[in-house]
Amino acid sequence: MTYDCIVSYHTNPYTCGVAQFSQALARTLGVGVVSVVEFMTHSDGLPLLSLKLEEIPEDVIQDLLLHLSRLPSEFDLFLHGIQQSELEQKFVSHARNVYVATAEYAYALSPNRPDIVSLFAPGVPVVDDNETFDLTLLTFGMAHKIRAGGYRKLGEILDGDHRSVQLEISTALHEGMSFSEDFFSVNEEISEVFKGSVRFLGFLADSEVSRRLRAADALVAFFPLGVRENNSTVVSAMRHGCAVITNTDPYTPSWMKHGESIFDIDRLTVFPSSDELKNVGRGAMTAAEPYTFARLAELMSKRET
Repeated sequence: MTYDCIVSYHTNPYTCGVAQFSQALARTLGVGVVSVVEFMTHSDGLPLLSLKLEEIPEDVIQDLLLHLSRLPSEFDLFLHGIQQSELEQKFVSHARNVYVATAEYAYALSPNRPDIVSLFAPGVPVVDDNETFDLTLLTFGMAHKIRAGGYRKLGEILDGDHRSVQLEISTALHEGMSFSEDFFSVNEEISEVFKGSVRFLGFLADSEVSRRLRAADALVAFFPLGVRENNSTVVSAMRHGCAVITNTDPYTPSWMKHGESIFDIDRLTVFPSSDELKNVGRGAMTAAEPYTFARLAELMSKRET
């Protein structure tokens, strides 16, 4: 059986289990995933609708039913949940084949559709994590907004280095923003620098951020002008003894010194050796030692008195 596409209401696999299922099945079948809205705009061939109707507004469901009734071709349906509603029954009645995720769903729908096929939902695929890299670099922020300029320079430096490198990205969600699909995209230039060796870590708790900083060979962080004393990610890395590769300008604080407590990307011609990374990491820990909340509170208390 060959489908031309899989239709899913949500398409972001990072925020929706049905979307994750649909994307994984589509990759296995060698087809694409289209949203319900896209499908109603343009549809051709045999689609598989992968839906959980309770997640879809009723007016969208009605529009989709109307669209399906006008199609010259048939459609198959995979239900991830059941409502036993009138609208659901219309989907079930008109589909060529109906698949459901559990035997319970099949039993509940069997009086009206005895040929329903009970299947399952596979979990996350087992990933071979045995691959090791000579260098692990860590960065934080929204992947699609990470500034590419510094990475272009980093790419030039890494081109002449024999070591294998992986970039780990921890995303951060700011107030008022949402986890759109773009949030998880990687700038093409960044992907090219690391030859596709990019790993998303997702949103990390402070304890896991601390563990990652201790494990990484260096933090990379580039800014519109230059690193500042309020760039908490950089200060955190320094306090952990993690070498930082960044960019500087005249307003960069004096305790962030190239080759001593940080690396300035614009002053590097080769990527630092392991010993150089460790030495600068130790220097960073010493330089950033005073910059704690305890010290901040002390300074503010003195100001008040």
